[in-house]
Amino acid sequence: MKQEELEERLLDMERVLALQGKRLEKLEEKPALNPPQIAQAPDCSSQFKELKTLLKRHDLSVQALQIYALIASIQETVTKLPKVLPVRHHHHFEDRSRGFVIGGILCLLTAAVSVGMCFSLFRENGMLEETDIKYRMIRQTFQEAAIWADSVYYSNPEEAEQKVRLLEVQVSTPQ
Repeated sequence: MKQEELEERLLDMERVLALQGKRLEKLEEKPALNPPQIAQAPDCSSQFKELKTLLKRHDLSVQALQIYALIASIQETVTKLPKVLPVRHHHHFEDRSRGFVIGGILCLLTAAVSVGMCFSLFRENGMLEETDIKYRMIRQTFQEAAIWADSVYYSNPEEAEQKVRLLEVQVSTPQ
């Protein structure tokens, strides 16, 4: 608490004590109206005697022995309990979790397929880069042949493909 709050509380307490002092002075000045009378307690001795006879009729020791036997049996069963209880874990899938399992499998399959496609595209890109470099080299050294290949391909791509196949067959077969 801050010092200001403490000072404020102390002032409040002083004011309350001053008011209490004034009230006590007023009460002391007033004369006593009636002297206090001692109240007489009613005579209950007959009822106590009746209770005493009822208690003597009931044997409370039997109930105490029964309670003691119950406590002893509880202590005995507690001492028989092992210190560490054996626990078996049963892991299984419920019907409600079937959707999550199927979704997880689909995600794994999708990831596997996409990784495979990425690897395949990586290899194909490497081959295309090699072909690009080879074509650019031919274009730089044999410009007329590159112009001829471009003009034949752009005029009719299907016919160019057939010409390439024929040239490959001719080159591969010995004469």
